[in-house]
Amino acid sequence: MKRAEGNYLMATNVRTKYANQLFNPAAVAAAIDEVAFNGHRHHRLVQDQPFDLSETDAAKALEEWLDQEQFHYIWRPTLIEQDLLRPAVTSEYPELVISW
Repeated sequence: MKRAEGNYLMATNVRTKYANQLFNPAAVAAAIDEVAFNGHRHHRLVQDQPFDLSETDAAKALEEWLDQEQFHYIWRPTLIEQDLLRPAVTSEYPELVISW
């Protein structure tokens, strides 16, 4: 295995673990209940890292759960804050917004 392939696998592994944590249906359900109890009608899953996780297995499983529970959701573009010393290659990534 070449170094680039190993680095790609490490990055993929970290993103998969992060997606599994972020898109855990039980955690999302608890967060939705909490914000609904406070009178809100939407919840955005705010990511700490600017990764496009919309195509991960965890995201797709959460979408299926949201459909079963009759929630509405959309992947909205989120802008990356630019660092003047290190310009980003991409300027946005999608985050999931759930409404009811």
